[in-house]
Amino acid sequence: MRIRILRQTSISGQPARVGDVIEASSSDAWLLLGSGKAEVVRDPVPDPAPKPEAQPRARKPRTPKTHGRS
Repeated sequence: MRIRILRQTSISGQPARVGDVIEASSSDAWLLLGSGKAEVVRDPVPDPAPKPEAQPRARKPRTPKTHGRS
C-alpha cells in the first residue's frame, strides 16, 4: 500500500521521514494509518520537476552616509 509519512517513524527497521511516500506492507500501512503517522496516497506521485538554479541577487548600491551634515 502506498502511504505518505506524516510523523517521523520507522518501518521494518528503516527510518521514514515526514513527507516520504513509500510502498509499505498492508500490516505496516494499517498500523501507521491507525496511529495517525501516515495517510493513504491514492494517485501516483509525479517526480518533482528540477528547480531552476537560483542566480545570485545583485546587491543594492550603497548610498554615502552624511551623518547629519549638509
